[in-house]
Amino acid sequence: MNTTHGINLGLGALDWEAGDEVISATTEHPGCLAPLHGLRERHGVRLRLLRPPLTPARVEAAMGPRTRLVALSHVDWTTGEALPVEEICAIARRRGVLTLVDGAQSVGAVPVRLPETGADLYAFTGHKWLLGPEGMGGLYVRPGLDLPSPNLGYLSVEDPAAFRAEGGYRLHPGARRFESSTMSPALAAGLAEAGEGLFAGIRKRARLLAGLLAELPNVRLLTPLPPASGLVSFEVEGVGPDEAVLRLLERRFVVRRLPSGALRASTHLFNTEEELEGLARAVRGLA
Repeated sequence: MNTTHGINLGLGALDWEAGDEVISATTEHPGCLAPLHGLRERHGVRLRLLRPPLTPARVEAAMGPRTRLVALSHVDWTTGEALPVEEICAIARRRGVLTLVDGAQSVGAVPVRLPETGADLYAFTGHKWLLGPEGMGGLYVRPGLDLPSPNLGYLSVEDPAAFRAEGGYRLHPGARRFESSTMSPALAAGLAEAGEGLFAGIRKRARLLAGLLAELPNVRLLTPLPPASGLVSFEVEGVGPDEAVLRLLERRFVVRRLPSGALRASTHLFNTEEELEGLARAVRGLA
């Protein structure tokens, strides 16, 4: 149904034991961190949360003999930074550690070729950058990764009528085993149609906005240049984030206050250059 649903399906497919370890980040979205904390509470799994920057070397250095999973975002939801997931997944594979990637801010915003990421599990949603319908997302499971499904039902098995008293049902060999029962064909069709030709236009607008904000003396740009996605995060010196959000809203600019206190603008194809230039002028006027 969404990224968090996919994350929960992936985590639920693994057999956890007390003392197992998961590596993630302090900046991860609650949609990822909350399920991970659930593992700690239910199974005694240890969470090792790294602070940025999340380099492949730092992730590898954090791995220990009980590390079973690395769970990270492809694009950081607070800064818009694209993490080197290909390198991190390759290191984890060599160390015998599984990887789960949160693709909420990447799919539709940056080109994603799932097999090339090297991820074992990759969850995403359709209602954000893809501009698809709410309530429909996806969970990619690397081919050959034979995991049990925590979400079993009629759609999970190859032949629902072929019940065998001793062997039960035979699960679908691929990720379809994670589908249990009826879903909305309309939502699935909407997701399939979403997302054509988005990437270049999104990044073009983010680059424009980030460049304009970087020139302002009262702004500290938090998003690395050039932006990898449509997220542009910044701080305004001398102005509190809540006040900044309200004052910008009065000018008809909607930005988000992040838990860190930073502001985040999300650019997309429907934003015009005039709007982005106007936002930069409004931010200048906050000082």
